[in-house]
Amino acid sequence: MRISGLAAAIFAAAGPLLPTALARTVAPGEEVQVAVEAAAPGEVVELLPGLHRGPVLLDRPVTLAGHDGAVLESPGRGSVVTVTAEGAAVRGLTLRGSGSNLDAMDSGVLLHQSAKGAVVEGNRMEGNLFGVYIHGAEGAMVRGNTILGRQGGRMSEHGNGVTVWNAPGAKVLDNDIRYGRDGIFTVASRQNTFSGNRFRDLRFAVHYMYTNQSEVSGNVSVGNHVGYAIMYSQRLVIRSNLSYGDRDHGFLFNYANGASVTGNVVLGRAITSGGAMPAGV
Repeated sequence: MRISGLAAAIFAAAGPLLPTALARTVAPGEEVQVAVEAAAPGEVVELLPGLHRGPVLLDRPVTLAGHDGAVLESPGRGSVVTVTAEGAAVRGLTLRGSGSNLDAMDSGVLLHQSAKGAVVEGNRMEGNLFGVYIHGAEGAMVRGNTILGRQGGRMSEHGNGVTVWNAPGAKVLDNDIRYGRDGIFTVASRQNTFSGNRFRDLRFAVHYMYTNQSEVSGNVSVGNHVGYAIMYSQRLVIRSNLSYGDRDHGFLFNYANGASVTGNVVLGRAITSGGAMPAGV
């Protein structure tokens, strides 16, 4: 394990070329959790390329980051990374090996309510029950991740790519989500933004329940059962989304009151036992 400090102040004029935080590197075989517990607030714990053993708990405001080829794998129990600290971040890792307990929210990354403003960015998540579960983490950001859920078995036994529960201000942006149950499932939340995401091979690309004053924009749903299922939610902005070849409905609205729905496109046809039929609104 190595620790590198900030460059000397004499070189401060170099600005963007200098690191802005301490970095603590962890080689395969070393204990990731030990490095996290030794890290100071604001420090970066960097995993070098290779296989690292999880799970990991981020209970302080540090960044857990991976070099290219860094894999963090849990033994099939619990969540790979659990975040309880406000302002913590998980970046640039391949994450796999979560458990299969839906009630326990076993995930690639689980953000607890105390993890306000946490960031999950640029990761690849493979075969976890849930990709990212935002469990009440206000203002959390999930951006630029590739999330591959589980295949086979019963759909009811799968988790979602991203789940948002009671997390005001949370944003889910520019992710590529495939397999599992729903791409993004949100319930009992408000003031969320889901934008620029891509969804394939899912039940619902975006599934809204009891979530108000939020935005769904610029997303692409391809070949799912339903593109955008908006239920029991109010005052949403739904604009510039694409549904292409979704089998049952491009957009499904049920008690979606006060929504602004503009500039969306539905293309393709659903194939049923009776032949082809439009998959529209």
